[in-house]
Amino acid sequence: MENNLDLLSSLALDIDSAIDNERADLLITLSDQINCLINDKKTGSDNFKSTLTFYLSNIYQFLGARKGDAWDNPDYANAIICHRKFYRYNEHAENILHKVQVNHANSLEYLCRIFEAIPLWKKGIVNPGEPQEVALYRLASGLLNLSSYLYDDSHTYYYQLYSYNYLKKLKSKGFFYHSGIQSSFTPESDSLISKFIEHAQDSFDSDPDLLGHDYMPRHAKEEMRYRAWCKDNVLFLNPLNDLDSAWVVDHDVLGFPPYSTPVSEGPYLSASFSSMKNEYCFHRHVFYEGITKQYRRFIDKDKYLTDTLDGVLYNGHIEKIKSALRGCFSILDKISKLLDKYYNLNSKDVAFNRQWFSRQAILKDQANPFLTALYWLSKDFSPHDGKEQRPSYWLEDEAFEVRELRNELEHGWVRVVTEKNHHSLFWGNAHDYAYKVTSLELIDKGMYVLKQTRNALIYMCLAINHTEKNKPDKDDGITLSNRVPII
Repeated sequence: MENNLDLLSSLALDIDSAIDNERADLLITLSDQINCLINDKKTGSDNFKSTLTFYLSNIYQFLGARKGDAWDNPDYANAIICHRKFYRYNEHAENILHKVQVNHANSLEYLCRIFEAIPLWKKGIVNPGEPQEVALYRLASGLLNLSSYLYDDSHTYYYQLYSYNYLKKLKSKGFFYHSGIQSSFTPESDSLISKFIEHAQDSFDSDPDLLGHDYMPRHAKEEMRYRAWCKDNVLFLNPLNDLDSAWVVDHDVLGFPPYSTPVSEGPYLSASFSSMKNEYCFHRHVFYEGITKQYRRFIDKDKYLTDTLDGVLYNGHIEKIKSALRGCFSILDKISKLLDKYYNLNSKDVAFNRQWFSRQAILKDQANPFLTALYWLSKDFSPHDGKEQRPSYWLEDEAFEVRELRNELEHGWVRVVTEKNHHSLFWGNAHDYAYKVTSLELIDKGMYVLKQTRNALIYMCLAINHTEKNKPDKDDGITLSNRVPII
């Protein structure tokens, strides 16, 4: 134990020195050494190996930042895999958990996956210390940057308001761990942060945030419970829901951005998005009904189903959860189809996976941050050769093997079992080809897929809006806005 602590201390010093001196060659050597220690199954506790994994992620983040290419950056991919691997250790080092979460968020932001970074930054600002400082700064700057891409004025306003409030909280601490963060607040730095504070302080100081809004819905009890569940789990198609869970965000207000089209062409891309949005809202409610076991009990009667004696569940609420997952996976493929039509890609096989995105040079050449986000998000839903090489292999528990789950839901057999008996085995299993999952695991995976489907829909809209804003003006098009016919 003592030798391991000495080794960790020595490695930390070596890594810091190599980063300070920008010695990429030395960092690569250190990463090889750390990988050997992590992969040695004979020595080291989970605490020890999770700390090594954190060190390794820091190396990959530094190497990735040197490349400057967010679309094709294996070092940042490796950093994220390290972060996910850290969480999967049964007894990971709790003393550095907040650092891992903040660094994980920073890596996701670099790959333009900002809506996935926000909740991790929020976890990092809970406890005082160096991670809190970094989380507050990166969250504030991330929201400020994102505000420039939003196409609803009220959304832009609130993103800047929350950015300003986080910066005020950070500045009020009076003590800084990082000189770079401290200097960014001084007018002499001429930084975006200092300019923003100077511009915003007279505008925002007295403004209430979303929680201060007086809106309160008046619905039946069941609808109120459902809407509360949606907002508390950040499931509304509304970018304001990422800022707070106030009641005022309980609307699916995300609309397709204004886009150019020939005069004779109808608003069919917008209508296609509306169909996806409608499907998402439907599957979200089906999932909610599944986890709250709302279904007609008589459908479970008199079916005479085989009992595999491992706590198998055939209940109607389980089928609702499965159905919601299948629906969300279908929406992801439809996102790729809409992108294919909008960017005139003319792909033969359209699917939401890394292979499809990788083949689209046009998408990469766009230098569009939200297309980059979709590309990296697609990797988590893509099959890969070699079990431990799949990014999904090192996802958090709730996301573990989501692509495999999709394939089994569509083409195989998913057997859902109780927590108590899921390890039970009464017979030989040569004919058992089921993907076996507990009911709680299915719910966790379902929540992850639901959240990522929501994120993907938002990324898609922001990607198209970014493209439209950067198009050269043409005389042969008109601009369709959300004032097209609405039902």
